[in-house]
Amino acid sequence: MWKMLSYPVEDTGINWPGCPSYIHGNVVSLAGGNNCNTSLITLFNHFGTHIDAPNHYNPNGPALNEVPFFERFIYDHPFVLDLPKKAGEKILPEDLEPYEKQLAECDLLCIRTGFWKIRDQHKDLYNHNGPAVSAAAAKYLMDHFCGQIKAIALDFLSLASPSDTIDGDEAHRYMLGIHHNGYIMIIEDCNLGALPEVIEGGDIRRIYAIPLRFSGVDSGPVTVFAEMN
Repeated sequence: MWKMLSYPVEDTGINWPGCPSYIHGNVVSLAGGNNCNTSLITLFNHFGTHIDAPNHYNPNGPALNEVPFFERFIYDHPFVLDLPKKAGEKILPEDLEPYEKQLAECDLLCIRTGFWKIRDQHKDLYNHNGPAVSAAAAKYLMDHFCGQIKAIALDFLSLASPSDTIDGDEAHRYMLGIHHNGYIMIIEDCNLGALPEVIEGGDIRRIYAIPLRFSGVDSGPVTVFAEMN
């Protein structure tokens, strides 16, 4: 059984405030008398479910197409951590410390706050004041699990909240390798609500996060899906 964990690419009004989103239009069309349909797509690379590669904040970090594909985008030991958070609340080191054993064994950390539930009904709140991973929590993950955890997936708009971009910028810098040798990539706006409400050990066999490998781009859209037992 499979579960799709990324949202469709469509202009739903979900995006970082002030940033572009997604536009598509026909180049030729059957309806216009042509022999086929083709489209031109304009897509902001941090729109929808996407993955931040190190070059997003780290000038010396790899761009998306330079990240080792098979080593970094396939996760054999995902861990889904339910940490309920409200608007503007941050994930702190003390939220993560009780799960040190599970963090040391996982290669993908999925943090499910429940904020995904308001994504469609309260778009303005989802866009402007979501939960965030604090810089202190990002530092904790990098200090202790950088060699083990390949990526983190979040059920809210971004690692940072637009309500506190200073702390959010520093959290990105930690995760993407400014202060460490190594990095943890960031999958943002991920549909973790598609997974079972209660995750038992062994429920998830593997998670894949498959990006379009745009040359020289810092980050990009990603299709995320889980292979279930």
